[in-house]
Amino acid sequence: MKHGYLSSSLASALLLATAFGLSPAPAQQSAAPTVKTTVEEVLLDLIVRDKKGKPVTDVKPEDLNVLDNGARQKLTSFRLVSGAEALSSSGAKTRLDPLRQIRVVTLAFDSMNEADQRKLARSAAIDLIKGDQGTNVYYSVVVINTQLLVLQPFTNDRAALTKAIERATGGLSATSFASESEAILTQLKRNMGGQNGADQDGLLSAASQTASQTINNGTDALQAKLASVMLDMLRMDSSVAAQGARLTLSALRALVEGQRTIPGRKSVIYFTSGIYLTPELDVPFRNLASTANRDNVTFYSVDTRGVMTGAQNSAARGQLNGATRASATDMSKLSGAVTKDQVMASDNAEISARANVQEPVRDLAESTGGFLISDSNDLRVPLRHVNEEISAYYEVSFNPGIQNYDGSFRKLAVTTNRKDLVIHTRNGYFALPPEARAGGTQPFETPLLKILSEAKSYEDLKFHAGAILLQPKSEATTVAILLEVALNDLRPKPGTAKPLLDLHCSLTALVKDTRGEVVQKLSRDRDFQVTPEQLKLGHFLEKMTVALPAGEYRLESAVMDRESGKIGTQRSAFTVPAARSGVAISSLTPMRSYTPNVKDLDPNEPFQFQGGNITPTMDLTVKKGPNAVLRLFFTVYRDASLTAAPAVDIEFLQGGKILTKVPMQLPAADAQGRIPYLMTIPAASIPAGSYEVRATATQGATTATASTMIVIE
Repeated sequence: MKHGYLSSSLASALLLATAFGLSPAPAQQSAAPTVKTTVEEVLLDLIVRDKKGKPVTDVKPEDLNVLDNGARQKLTSFRLVSGAEALSSSGAKTRLDPLRQIRVVTLAFDSMNEADQRKLARSAAIDLIKGDQGTNVYYSVVVINTQLLVLQPFTNDRAALTKAIERATGGLSATSFASESEAILTQLKRNMGGQNGADQDGLLSAASQTASQTINNGTDALQAKLASVMLDMLRMDSSVAAQGARLTLSALRALVEGQRTIPGRKSVIYFTSGIYLTPELDVPFRNLASTANRDNVTFYSVDTRGVMTGAQNSAARGQLNGATRASATDMSKLSGAVTKDQVMASDNAEISARANVQEPVRDLAESTGGFLISDSNDLRVPLRHVNEEISAYYEVSFNPGIQNYDGSFRKLAVTTNRKDLVIHTRNGYFALPPEARAGGTQPFETPLLKILSEAKSYEDLKFHAGAILLQPKSEATTVAILLEVALNDLRPKPGTAKPLLDLHCSLTALVKDTRGEVVQKLSRDRDFQVTPEQLKLGHFLEKMTVALPAGEYRLESAVMDRESGKIGTQRSAFTVPAARSGVAISSLTPMRSYTPNVKDLDPNEPFQFQGGNITPTMDLTVKKGPNAVLRLFFTVYRDASLTAAPAVDIEFLQGGKILTKVPMQLPAADAQGRIPYLMTIPAASIPAGSYEVRATATQGATTATASTMIVIE
């Protein structure tokens, strides 16, 4: 019987936001009263139309009922923003301060291969910027190709915007956009007083100082603020790239979080042919929408495929019909073999629901207070509505009085006593404390971080965790953080149909230095499917890599089963030795399984051997039984400056006494100077007990040692 095993090695995306504000501008005779909110308050933009779709401008606070998780809220502020003016509930008009009440619109273009899609997107975007939204509306142009590429920072220069739109829709390669975006980033750094190669924190500090100066020319301060927002977007997207995770959703979230600190209405016009959401992307997608809601960013999705109503649903209908037929056959069949279609009926039903790639972009828009523009080759009317919503909207705020920031989703609804009104707004947000929102904390992390902060042990959910030292370098050593959970400790979601069961768990690991400060935060939220056999015998392994300088560290990790609510914690210490010249060796890691002949194996994957993939385990116990073996994996790193070939001796120790010492024959090093080795010993040949296994690598006069404890039962 084969043991099922799931492995994931997506790198962590640490999205850290730096918040800064503007100092008071020079006094003006008609300064507008701004809507001030505390960090606990929720700010809502409301679009109000009549039954015919025309904007309504006579709404009063008493006409509205704002509900947060079903509880009616008392409004702490209310006003109508229209053009360059604000109208209070008393009817008083004041001009908006362009430094504090700007409106930013990001034109985000997915990569589009079809010429007709690019033409439709180009025409729509140029029509949009031609609209009259007032003097305090600024646009930027970005391309999203699993990363954020800036073609035009925020500006109201229509000629510059038109040029950038034409570039974005010109069918150019991502490589061309990448070099252009890098040049813009360099220019932004220079404008903010930074130099090429300066660190991002220094740049943002300079941006903050420039933006907060009380200067006579308010335009300079505004441009500094817009530049700092763009730098925030690029920095957050860069942090994702540095960790190796590259997803369109990550780029969109970086775009949203980069705008957190800027006041006013924030809109993203997303030109796309749709998003296909696999099950594991459901949670990141929900987090994107919630982040946009909390940061007051509205999405408008533009389906660049034009008239597609019949075509976009044909694949979905075909799969759903097949699932229905198989399900009907299964219900009417009383005997005989089960067909493959019947086994896959539930899968096909879910796939059919996901086949319409327009639904996710519709959900993203509608859940953040915008709408989808689709099924038309003439977008002038819906774009006029977008211009109207950018130009005029109601702005309200309230304090929900949250006592427990548990990361749960809080539903928002706005109703009215007037029958002639249709109100559009965002549908909710996750309850995160202000410091977590500022630090880019994701909703699923909140309960795990809270538990780890208590320094209390939780053992309801059993798992293994540890740090595996990989290749040492002069500046830092690569370290793999492994978290391993037995699948039978996770509860399947109710109503899950066989043959596949739905599981959902969240994992967080903190790497702390000797002062107790967090140097790395690694988190994952995993939603996956397993067979009943895998649930009984399989394990889930999360691999996350970090680079750490020499020093003493503490690993604190927590895992939560989202269905049962069970939580487990682990705490351990490890040391990263200082790098030195000569041969080096990784940690000794037990192996659970091996997959040979893996296609397109990543050459940088540390757990590989002879063209196959190693699945490590943190379980150091081997139970004797038929065909039971002890498998230990390690990698020797050759020093290219030495001519001698590396060699390794393996020792078994018990109570500090060497029981046996065996020299191992090593193969030649690969192109990167690595010599991966898998040691296999039948468990029957080892007496029961606890042992230290030590590997000593030598090359010339240099040596390196690694060891681990194992238990033979």
